[in-house]
Amino acid sequence: MNEQPSPTPIPASPSGKTARRRTGKGDWIPDQPGAWAMALLPSIAGVVIAGPGVDTIWLLVAWIICYCVQFSAARWLKSRCSPRYLPPALVYAVALAIVGVPFLVTHAGILRWAPLYIVLAAASMAAAWLRKERSLWGNAVAVIAASTMTVVIDSFTPRPQCTCLKPVIPVGVDASTSLSCNPDTVYAAVRDMPAIERLFDLQAWWPEGAMPPEGLVATLLFAVTQFGSVLFVKTMIRERGKRGWLWASWIWHGALFATAMMLQAMALNTMHNLPTLLTLIAAAALLARAIALPLVARTRTIKPMIVGVTECFSSLLVFGCIIAVVM
Repeated sequence: MNEQPSPTPIPASPSGKTARRRTGKGDWIPDQPGAWAMALLPSIAGVVIAGPGVDTIWLLVAWIICYCVQFSAARWLKSRCSPRYLPPALVYAVALAIVGVPFLVTHAGILRWAPLYIVLAAASMAAAWLRKERSLWGNAVAVIAASTMTVVIDSFTPRPQCTCLKPVIPVGVDASTSLSCNPDTVYAAVRDMPAIERLFDLQAWWPEGAMPPEGLVATLLFAVTQFGSVLFVKTMIRERGKRGWLWASWIWHGALFATAMMLQAMALNTMHNLPTLLTLIAAAALLARAIALPLVARTRTIKPMIVGVTECFSSLLVFGCIIAVVM
């Protein structure tokens, strides 16, 4: 993920001075289809799981702009602040403020995720400045950021069935009343900041509904499969032919397949074994491509674009299976 091309060196003019290259169309949109799929499909899954609504679509649009800010700012930092890459970063930052600030004002509860994303953003920008954004830890940062958006978006919707916990029940209200099963009450606790007197109450910051089980499961599945994709892509491009990386990819995908087989065996005699069967099929497909394509690449050249398109289809397969599993 985020296998961005290195910024094009700025050529020298005949006089010996460095010529400034103008911002081009390619500086506004990343050209890796695999990266787009990996960055956006978890968020789209969050919308599908939660159900399309004003808040979920709003968050999806904000995340798309966040991704644009990230890749444009990363290019600018990697180029050592070349003016060529500054306009996209500034325009996307302004667009994010226009879309994001109203959401923050009306949904202050989103701040519960701020510490995590501040750390991830700082790590991403540090990777770009150090020109290590394609390192394993740089890729891991991108995977965590994208995958977590599933549960973030899924939390911003009223849950049709719930049992409210104490943090969302006002003082003096009996928990046995209908209020304790009111989806709007649970959602209000997720959407809004805790009251001042409960500002340091962990339960008030993380009430029921802030991390819905479906979203958590989907986030975990996206994270482990996308990290596997990172390892696979490295065996095909940057670390091609290196046995250590190949074995790391095979072991990771083998572990995913073994886990899926174990879950399928446990659910075999139950009436709800279809989700585990789909998980097993997806894990088998990912393992097969992780083994087969690097072996094929030993005898013939496979272009990076082919690898990217392959990962697009793999991401779509994973996306469909995860939706089927959690819904």
